[in-house]
Amino acid sequence: MSVMDENLDKFQKVLKSYTDATSAHSDNLHMSVQKLPGKSSYIMYEFWQDRLSWMSYLQSNSSKDFQRCIIDMLEDAEVVSTMLLPASWWIMTND
Repeated sequence: MSVMDENLDKFQKVLKSYTDATSAHSDNLHMSVQKLPGKSSYIMYEFWQDRLSWMSYLQSNSSKDFQRCIIDMLEDAEVVSTMLLPASWWIMTND
């Protein structure tokens, strides 16, 4: 997500609220946000128990509020990519 410079402070507050809510969700396995050096760009990683859990969370108030808030703060539309990983990978790396 590339954030317009004039919206950076507000975006960071909205992002913090979203990450707190998402991380606390019982089906969220892990959440990470990376800020690209020298840019106002962020990469967000969310690991969910399963696809259904993630799809359900997209309909939650927290997710919808985040999407509504950031729509005018970004330089371009956000890019969303999904990748399905075997549950065994998560279990092996977090034992």
